[in-house]
Amino acid sequence: MARVVIVHDYLTQPGGAERVVAELLTRWPDAELRTLLYDPAGTFPVFAEREIVTSSLQPLAGRVSHRALLPLLPAALRSLAIRDADLVISSSTGWAHGVPVADGVPHVCYCNNPARWLYDT
Repeated sequence: MARVVIVHDYLTQPGGAERVVAELLTRWPDAELRTLLYDPAGTFPVFAEREIVTSSLQPLAGRVSHRALLPLLPAALRSLAIRDADLVISSSTGWAHGVPVADGVPHVCYCNNPARWLYDT
């Protein structure tokens, strides 16, 4: 069976991008799920049923806004590097598509609307 890894920016809210991830998980139910930050109380309950690999910033999830962590997100993404997978699917508004992936591993990105919080008050 192919090893699929799904990567998402952060699972901290119940938005459209998170709905995309939930749908991807119905298509690939055995996929590993990785994200920068995960707040079970802040997003859809379906994710609580999954084992989720989080970044080095996880201890700050729910305590600090992801906006405040902006300068740290690229470095934290490196802690989610994928070395052994048959397929990587990222759902991204800004960072997940930059996850380091081993040479030769196909990486498909579902690019959501750019992160509105970067330009909208």
